[in-house]
Amino acid sequence: MFTTIINDCKDDNARSRQESRISSLLPTATSFVGVNSDLEAGMHLLDILDATEGRPGIVLLNVAPRGGHATKWENGTPFAFFWYHETLIVGSVDGYVFSGAKKAGILPELHLLDTHTGAAAMEAAGFITPEAAEHIPYTQFRSFDFTPRIAAFLWQKNTVPSTPYNPDDIAELPLAIWHVDSFGNAKTTLLPEDLPSTETATETRFGTLPYFSQLRDLPTHESSLVRGSSGIHDQRFLELMEQRGNFTSKQQAIIGDGLFTEENYAHSATGN
Repeated sequence: MFTTIINDCKDDNARSRQESRISSLLPTATSFVGVNSDLEAGMHLLDILDATEGRPGIVLLNVAPRGGHATKWENGTPFAFFWYHETLIVGSVDGYVFSGAKKAGILPELHLLDTHTGAAAMEAAGFITPEAAEHIPYTQFRSFDFTPRIAAFLWQKNTVPSTPYNPDDIAELPLAIWHVDSFGNAKTTLLPEDLPSTETATETRFGTLPYFSQLRDLPTHESSLVRGSSGIHDQRFLELMEQRGNFTSKQQAIIGDGLFTEENYAHSATGN
């Protein structure tokens, strides 16, 4: 089996603790994707599910703003889980963590978890100690204390109290940049069908851009919307590219920038 952790707690200490915790609980190969925002996390989730094709494994996501609207929860945004074929996904529900899966049409009814009842269930089964059960609902590091344990517990076919969470309550995915690759290409949340037409150029925040299905057809030093590799099934999201150039450097574009608005949609722990 595999485990992928997508998290904004990504320094060496935080990363090693998360990887060690899940690897000590299950015989799993573990990989880590460090992100800064919920928008990135939700789109990386799609790419991981595309790569692993529903095979046995776990994806753990936690990118939860600590201020503003997140203060409505007792100890940060709650977590929910769902299954994609044989892959278990556990993630925070606020923001855009599940928005990419919603847009892709692969998000079933979510099962909302509660740290109190989840910890109690694990304690009752002898999976964790009473001390751990008491600590979990109030921990500052839920990506270490709660999500690896609850995921391993669920993976072993245990039952955890949960309540239904309607996917309609998950935020709609904004049309924005979610990743910048090593060549300066900007991955977006835009699908070809989101364009008014693929036959004519589209007015964007970054100028009027034509659409190409392949980068090789883009003239040198020209910018375009190009069908990229990220996505799932036959849905492949568009990228902002410049042939033999660096699009994001030229346009001073950053992750979260809206494609048709001046708004930035990337929510982070220390930002909006």
